[in-house]
Amino acid sequence: MTRWMLKGIFRDKTRFLFPFLVVSVGVALVITLMGFMEGVFMGMVDMTANLDTGHLRFVNKPFYEEEHLFPIDRALAGQQETRKWLVDNSHPQVVWTPRIRWGAMMDIPDENGETKTQTPVIGMAIDLFSPGSPEPDRLHLASSIIRGRAPAKAREMLVGYLLAETLKLKIGDTVTLIGQTFDGGLATGNFIAVGFIRFGVFSMDKKMAIIDLADAQNTFYMDDMVTDWLGFLPANIGYNEYESIRANIEKRLPELMRDPPQAWAKDDFPLILSILDQRNIGEITAKFEMVRGVIVGVFLFLMILVLWNAGLLNGIHRYGEMGLRLAMGETHLQLLFSLLQEALLIGIIGVVAGCLTGGAFTYFLQEIGINMGDAFAKSGLMMNDVVRARLSVAGFITGIIPGLTASVAGSLIAGLAIFKRSEANLFRELES
Repeated sequence: MTRWMLKGIFRDKTRFLFPFLVVSVGVALVITLMGFMEGVFMGMVDMTANLDTGHLRFVNKPFYEEEHLFPIDRALAGQQETRKWLVDNSHPQVVWTPRIRWGAMMDIPDENGETKTQTPVIGMAIDLFSPGSPEPDRLHLASSIIRGRAPAKAREMLVGYLLAETLKLKIGDTVTLIGQTFDGGLATGNFIAVGFIRFGVFSMDKKMAIIDLADAQNTFYMDDMVTDWLGFLPANIGYNEYESIRANIEKRLPELMRDPPQAWAKDDFPLILSILDQRNIGEITAKFEMVRGVIVGVFLFLMILVLWNAGLLNGIHRYGEMGLRLAMGETHLQLLFSLLQEALLIGIIGVVAGCLTGGAFTYFLQEIGINMGDAFAKSGLMMNDVVRARLSVAGFITGIIPGLTASVAGSLIAGLAIFKRSEANLFRELES
């Protein structure tokens, strides 16, 4: 029966070509659009995680509540003990990395050692020199440095390129950081600016500097202390799983507080956060999902509407065939069922073609991407300059379901007109 239907479909282009084109083009557009939206959104999430929040964040509550002031006196001590607890009590695919967020005054001396210019800066201390450290690759330092080089030894610094322009810094200049130590004293340290970096985020390019974790601990008297533990998850774990991973760690915090690391202060109280809890990413995620649902719904409605009209036009040309089949003993329901089978077969063929076309174009956008650095330069969003799509199973499912649903629904609505026609009228149309 299916073979007979396929032969009929392919031989009669009026029954096949237009519905096939509608389904295949619709599915290809949905897959491409969903892949592009998913790529842009997840690119923003990953960029924010790498530069700022991590996919998970383990931080002292007093520090988190006043982090805009960079209260390094509320950092968590017991670095090794804390790392061990996190590794033992979290998802096996979470990679935990220590960082220090610091704020200081950056002083630029002249040739006589006198202050030439100075400005407040925010800073990030990461593990730059440990063998196998993923931090340089995670922040894409090699490709983000627009002048100079990456730090290769202690007391070397990367400076945001807009900050360097403001301070008229040159590669190799000495800068002095003036801040507060962990115990409230005055912290000073000299560093060499060896590279200017472009983060792609205006606020960071204008005020950010990067130094090594050990240098920050020495400068601010933070031996064995860090302000943040950031957890990073692989790309195969979607953002909808972050909350469950965070909740599983949070359940074990009471056990940690009963026997905390000895170096912790008595009033230290750790928090475990996901990226969805920070920087309004949760609200942005909800809006993204709403927009995605609206787009799929609009495409589904439009495809059903078009295929409904195509089915009505096709049915007009087939009234004679329907009358003959009814006269030979088929019931209205059997006839409608066969029309739905035809629509399903056309839908499947159209979906396959749409998946191949949409998947190929999405893969192209994933590998090549679109450079939108100028558009996002001053947006404040943490996004890569090159926007890429993301090919995923969910994207294909999002395209396949509307394609099949629209094909069958359009034929169902059009096929209901059969019940309004009698066998005699249909048969007379065959004779004419």
